[in-house]
Amino acid sequence: MNKRFLILSLASMAGFLAIGDRYVISTLYKQLISNYDLSSYVVFSILFSSFYLGYTIFQMPGGRIAQRYGPSRIIGVSLISWSFLFFLLPLTKSFVLAVLIAFVMGLAQGPVFPSIIFLVRLFYEDRRYTRASGIVSAVADLSPAIIPFVSISFYFSRLGLPLPFSFFAIIGIITGAAIILMKSDYKGSSAKGNWRSFLERRYLIFGLSFFVYDYFFYMIFTWYPHFLSEKFSISANNPIYGTLPWIFMAMGSVIFGLFMDRLNRDALVSEVSYIIIAVSLIGMALSRSSLIFLLFTVIALLFLDGPLLASWRLSTRMAGHNSSSFVGGWMNFWGNLGGIAAPVIIASLDYTYGLSNTFLFTVSVPILGLVCWIVMSRWGTNEK
Repeated sequence: MNKRFLILSLASMAGFLAIGDRYVISTLYKQLISNYDLSSYVVFSILFSSFYLGYTIFQMPGGRIAQRYGPSRIIGVSLISWSFLFFLLPLTKSFVLAVLIAFVMGLAQGPVFPSIIFLVRLFYEDRRYTRASGIVSAVADLSPAIIPFVSISFYFSRLGLPLPFSFFAIIGIITGAAIILMKSDYKGSSAKGNWRSFLERRYLIFGLSFFVYDYFFYMIFTWYPHFLSEKFSISANNPIYGTLPWIFMAMGSVIFGLFMDRLNRDALVSEVSYIIIAVSLIGMALSRSSLIFLLFTVIALLFLDGPLLASWRLSTRMAGHNSSSFVGGWMNFWGNLGGIAAPVIIASLDYTYGLSNTFLFTVSVPILGLVCWIVMSRWGTNEK
């Protein structure tokens, strides 16, 4: 089997499960609320934020470990560890214990995307990087289109709530073992990352730009099932409304990947994307038709691919590709500050001001992303 194909396949599967396991929780949030005997989805959002807190804490250390010991090995260990904890999550009736499990699961999953960024960069040069990372992103984006159906189907089986968690946990453990057994030919590096460099202005702006990306992504990712239910009484496992946004986002990853490799104007693509996303949020706020709401959601997620792939490639350029996982960890650290903030802020805004006003308030987020990329466009980080 072609080594590049194997690398891309296993990295894509790791990304699918990393995103997918979280979406199992999003899909079954009402059942989990009942399982933990909670009365408010705002309180339940603490579980999401607990996961993202652990996930955030281990981004940079995880990226440094991947640089030291090799990205494939770290992806495998990470995948096995969080899958086992994911299996335990619905087995407890204590919400406090569930929050603790979610936090440790976040720690275990922390190294995975910095490691994937580095692993793909080891096998694909800069001018081919976004098409390769676009495939990884596309497979991960498909998880919300597939997992609600699998999760709901398993939930209504005889085993109930534990079955969907057990199913994906077993797949994760098997995939993690396969990645560990795979040889990536990376010998590791004992070089110490320069932590102080992250205090430089360009790293701070880069981090802020990915805060914006992940804030918006996790706003949709975490609460999209609730948006459908609250605004139009539509279930997230609806074959049209539940799948189309993620299918188009997956298609967009591949299309943007090919286009951006040819154009090599990542900042421009990101700027245009955030303008379109801001307009889409206004459309989501004002829409009275479920189909119009779906259309604007599809557009917003589709154009979110541009800033993601641009950010991944920029993380491999800023300090050289051998530091990709370290800089990628910094990028994801900031992104997951957005992941921590988004679930609670969006839930609180919705509870206080209603869903339409929540979307209007959130227009400020892509505008901030646009400003960040306008600044970053002046850096001249393109490789020749």
